[in-house]
Amino acid sequence: MKRSLWNLVKLAIGVGLLVFLYSRLEDPAALWQQMLQADKRLLFLGALCYASAVALSGFKWGVLLRAAGIQVTLRRLLAYQWVAEFFNNFLPAQVGGDVMRGYAVATDTRRTADAAASVLIDRFIGLAVFMLAAALGSAGMLVWGRPDGMPFSPEQRVTVQLVALGSGGITLALAAMLVALLSRRLKSLVERILLRLPVLRAAAPFWHKVAAAFNVYRHAYDALLWAALGSILIVLLTSVNIWLIARAIQPGSISLLEVLTINPIIVFVALIIPLSPGGLGVRQGAFAATFLLMGAGSELGFAVGLLQQFIAYLVSLPGGYLWVRGGSKQPVASAQPAVSDS
Repeated sequence: MKRSLWNLVKLAIGVGLLVFLYSRLEDPAALWQQMLQADKRLLFLGALCYASAVALSGFKWGVLLRAAGIQVTLRRLLAYQWVAEFFNNFLPAQVGGDVMRGYAVATDTRRTADAAASVLIDRFIGLAVFMLAAALGSAGMLVWGRPDGMPFSPEQRVTVQLVALGSGGITLALAAMLVALLSRRLKSLVERILLRLPVLRAAAPFWHKVAAAFNVYRHAYDALLWAALGSILIVLLTSVNIWLIARAIQPGSISLLEVLTINPIIVFVALIIPLSPGGLGVRQGAFAATFLLMGAGSELGFAVGLLQQFIAYLVSLPGGYLWVRGGSKQPVASAQPAVSDS
């Protein structure tokens, strides 16, 4: 009962943020009319890009699972990923989807530590690549200028500089954390700390299994490289998705390079501020702020964010059907003994 009430509170927060942002628009009626008259072909292409990114996420995760000796059919991978996408969009924060796909594999294979390790490695690689895209995009514009040739205002230049520094710093931090997860010495140090702290001692056995599971990836260079390449393609597909939506509403309003720069920032903001299901309201606020930063206007950003969220809901609905139907719980094969049990 309390959990359901809390979920309703979070939904109310998201709707409240949307209403607040909508009330701040200068001409809501004109913007709404623009959205209704948006090029439906471009919106459809944007939806295809989004669906392709979801499917590619499943392929990418599958590479990491195979490196751990867990063989999953293409059908199962897509089912897991679409269920995860459904939870990403209808639960607060994207962590909900990670929990669901990790739980599904752990339940089917009894390899909880290996499933958790694959999801964590996948998440760290994805976030690191996303933030690297923001760092490179913002740095590129600072060096060569904006694609449309228009100069930055002093305030915009300072903001873009902060984006470049911030995203670069986060990229390095995520890369360092990924290296730490693959370091035997550091994992051993964490285990010793857990054993010495009475409050955390109970978590030591599970950490030992997870740490052993991470060892699989220490020399799985091909799997890590393919996962990184997959993440690059996902950044491109999701950025093209946003760019097409913007073009459908207002052609020429923002360039693809600018979208590549702000897309990771929007994803990161929605991840670290889990106030509402699927980032409802939070994402639209991030869209409005970043589009304003790029000179495309906060009103267009709000509209693009609203349509992008609607597309995400539509694309993820098959995942809800699979979850209700129980289609993501068929057993999968384990190609070798669990690493965490050795």
